[in-house]
Amino acid sequence: MKNHARLPLLVTAAVFALTACTPVADSTPTAEPTTTPEITAEPTSKPAAAETGPLYTYSHRYAQDVVYDVMPALNDQFDYSGTKVYKNDLNAGQTSLFYYCDDWCLADPYVTSNAVYLLTCNRDSENKIIALSPDGTKTHEIPFDSYASTVVLYSDRYFYCIGGLAPYDTASGFRLDLQTGETTPWDLPAETAAALDAAGNFAVTARLISDHPVPFTSDPEISDAFLQNSMLEYDLTDATTGKPTTKIAEFPYRGADDGSGYVYYTYLGKSGDDFYFTGEHSRSEEEGIKMSVLRVGGDSTQEDFGLMVNVNVSLLDLRQNGELQWLFTMSSNPGTLTVYDLQGTQIAQVDPPAGVESYYPISMLDDGRILLNIGYDLDHDYMTRYATIDADAFLSGSTEYTEMEFVG
Repeated sequence: MKNHARLPLLVTAAVFALTACTPVADSTPTAEPTTTPEITAEPTSKPAAAETGPLYTYSHRYAQDVVYDVMPALNDQFDYSGTKVYKNDLNAGQTSLFYYCDDWCLADPYVTSNAVYLLTCNRDSENKIIALSPDGTKTHEIPFDSYASTVVLYSDRYFYCIGGLAPYDTASGFRLDLQTGETTPWDLPAETAAALDAAGNFAVTARLISDHPVPFTSDPEISDAFLQNSMLEYDLTDATTGKPTTKIAEFPYRGADDGSGYVYYTYLGKSGDDFYFTGEHSRSEEEGIKMSVLRVGGDSTQEDFGLMVNVNVSLLDLRQNGELQWLFTMSSNPGTLTVYDLQGTQIAQVDPPAGVESYYPISMLDDGRILLNIGYDLDHDYMTRYATIDADAFLSGSTEYTEMEFVG
């Protein structure tokens, strides 16, 4: 959930990163070799160890009292020269430089209870994971090609990675041990189309269901004919074995007739035993496309909230430790936020304070405070300006938030 104003810089940084990870002539002096021994990731046939901790999603870095931001480091010629990692201490109200390296960071940090992991690429096109302790000390490195596979979930010990997904490829996954660098197969069903969320020790996955075998082809005639008559089933999947254990819901892959057009359901998130989906409704040319919200209870009952939001209005969610807390809409940023509870009832309309360039909630912290995006710091690599505010104060339209102060 990023402000559109930040996109040009991020796109530029991505281009730099992609360019940097291909062999090029470079006269820039290289950094001194590290004395930290590298861990070689080699496949193993040993049985996968059971997952002992909770699974995290990418939003977990916003769930704690410290948020880490990765920003490109630029030299005097505005060339991409490395990576800066900033630490935002939300209790102290301070932001500081946490870590610097000459490598190019390819994603936001993955934050666990005891470490921070960076996916990087160096000037020799070597892709790796850099592991940092909470004080910013590099502890070890692990070879990892983030272009060949994607980290979809993670825990304190493992990255759960996927290299292919249905319908155009058979699903393939593996678990990467963040301490040893060893990999073990993550035996997802071949029909798996997505790994979307964490639910305790389970993954929320989606897989194709059909009366016929999945052709696993990109041929448009074959694939379109198959998908037209297929369902997308959402399941709770055992994180260790990769096997679906409990069905959550299923919807037609290509959408279903809702009486006024077609509706396509997409996973939104969970709260307790309830799972939420957004519905994209194709209406008449006059009405355009609208979005709705569907709740699927733990007893498989389904309830439509009755919300029909125009597609040009963003429908977003607020989470606390991965659990949905509120839904909200915004037509511009900054702009008026309309906030709903998880029964679809409007609970507030919040206008942004005067003078801010951005204003929206990012997450709810453990203590109930709201983490806000209130703009970008032009003096420090255009990093996000964070602030915190009491939840009730936010809903009442108060501007008494506490902004992070840059130190160091």
